[in-house]
Amino acid sequence: MSENDPHFCIIGAGAIGGLIAAHLSTSGYNTSCVARGKTHATLIANGIQVLREENEIHAKPKIYEISEKIPEIDYLFITLKANSLPSVAQDISRLISKKTTIVTGMNGIPHWYFNGLMSKYGNVRIKSVDPDGIVSKGLPPEKIIGSVIYPAAELKEPGVIDHKSGYKITLGEPDGSITNRIENLALALNKSGFRSPIRKNIRDEIWIKLLGNIAFNPLSALTGGTLADICANPGTREIVANIMIEAKAIGEKLGAKFPISIEKRIKGAEAVGNHKTSMLQDLEAHRSMEIDPIVTAVQELGEITTTPTKVLDLVSSLLKQKAELLGLN
Repeated sequence: MSENDPHFCIIGAGAIGGLIAAHLSTSGYNTSCVARGKTHATLIANGIQVLREENEIHAKPKIYEISEKIPEIDYLFITLKANSLPSVAQDISRLISKKTTIVTGMNGIPHWYFNGLMSKYGNVRIKSVDPDGIVSKGLPPEKIIGSVIYPAAELKEPGVIDHKSGYKITLGEPDGSITNRIENLALALNKSGFRSPIRKNIRDEIWIKLLGNIAFNPLSALTGGTLADICANPGTREIVANIMIEAKAIGEKLGAKFPISIEKRIKGAEAVGNHKTSMLQDLEAHRSMEIDPIVTAVQELGEITTTPTKVLDLVSSLLKQKAELLGLN
């Protein structure tokens, strides 16, 4: 590894961020993580351990606090909870140089969604994920490569990740172009053990993953059920299907194409088995849940496109009250 090698930096060393960092680092790439508090101290002492059936890996990437002087970053992965972005976007912006490419890998609708999108709705700012434009100001959309991250993983404790399944990380430029920066990123991820295809319309994949998140995440938080539990119950399975139908209608009005049926999407989640969604994991850990980027943002897009979201609205009301009563706002 030389000083001229590209520097990959991950902000958000949780289950997904830690998984990416561990793979890049053990594959010989110049990799660092930005962490804070107990996580920062633990990662410095112990590194990152990825547990799984086929093989375990242990990585020791460089660890920084965001206030430290960090070497210039080529690819900045942001794998924080999307609902935390408005509060940290300004701090993250200090790490971005002219050469930095930002790779967003959060759940839900990204703040850059309408950037580069030919749409009759124009370049709309989605208020539920970018209040007052603070996220777009800190993380300029033109510097972003979108990604859709499929691996299922749980953070057992700081630095210890239980990787359940999946290696696919899809990439796409917001304007659909094939650039040197995205080809180099895909090459690095592929060499690190991931499967990273480049898509000309990354928004299609955002919606396909979102169909699962918007239906299963709220229901899992409300019921405590895993993906398998929710799919096995006829009542909750029907609610999942109805939410997906509403979200799909919104996506189609925005130009998204869905190559799989609702039932096939549900069966795909069912096949993952007894996996707890990220929202349920957050609730059980008494952390703030990603309600705005996953749920509220889609309701907002429903208003923009005049698409009814009756079932989603009901589930959203229940979820938001539960979050309020538990002090997880």
